[in-house]
Amino acid sequence: MAEQTFDKTKFCGPVAPIVTPCTEEDAIDWPALRANEARLAQSGVAGLYICGGTGDGANLTAEERRAVAAYLVPRQKAAGRLAIVHVGQTDQRTAAALAAHAAQLGADAVASIPPKKDWPQVADYYRAIAAACPGVPVIVYYIPGVTGMTAGLSQLRGLMELPGVAGIKVSDWNLNLLHSLARAYPDKVVYSGFDELLVPGLLYGADGSIGTWMNLLPALYVKVYARVRAGRAGEVLGAMRAFNDFLSIGWEYGILDTFEELMRAKGYAGRCFRRPSSWNPGKVPANVREDLLARLSALEAAAQTL
Repeated sequence: MAEQTFDKTKFCGPVAPIVTPCTEEDAIDWPALRANEARLAQSGVAGLYICGGTGDGANLTAEERRAVAAYLVPRQKAAGRLAIVHVGQTDQRTAAALAAHAAQLGADAVASIPPKKDWPQVADYYRAIAAACPGVPVIVYYIPGVTGMTAGLSQLRGLMELPGVAGIKVSDWNLNLLHSLARAYPDKVVYSGFDELLVPGLLYGADGSIGTWMNLLPALYVKVYARVRAGRAGEVLGAMRAFNDFLSIGWEYGILDTFEELMRAKGYAGRCFRRPSSWNPGKVPANVREDLLARLSALEAAAQTL
């Protein structure tokens, strides 16, 4: 891909990392997936991030990942929304094959976490993905808490400058790193990945966000993004304080366990993540769950007033 052909503007905004719900037998729950896609489409999000961590991509078979992408990508494209397919895999061959498949579907970009290798091998991995989907932008996914791969600015710059790489998702508490990347690469897209850093990430230069909790509060992300981009961040501070208080309670019981509990309570997914899993229905105490649901409703209402 020639770097000058990359149109960053269509990649900006909140991109929902859609869950891939599963049945009690760990098969894809297709009715729930379809319902979640339709619900998110109505919220005004810029598009979908497909088969990422929130989408449980690492626990899907390659065939399941292709099937999910084959359903979601054409629907996003037909509606004029963004479709980014996460193709990360421990073996390069599978990642490249998934990237080629995403390109055939018309995906706007592919993304991948790095393999746990030395940085020269990581660079080779991204080169292989880019070669498998020529003309399709590649987005690096930096999430050291999951991969164990901690990088400095110089190492990430090495990836950002690879042919075909058009951006990065930063799921890290280091806002200065995010800011430095946004400043160094104004023509490439930089996403903030941590929900707790939604507003700080945007203020530090992120072009958009890809956060798990967008599955539950898509309208809030859409409104917050619009206000911050308009230079009116002060208008969202109250809602963001309430949101972070809400997330702080979730962390006490395991943030993903709490997410899964609330997705089930709202009827969006019986399960979000396949076994082995630390979560079972009811793991979050009933009184805490009811408090969180009340807070969730208040946040939904707050989004309507922004």
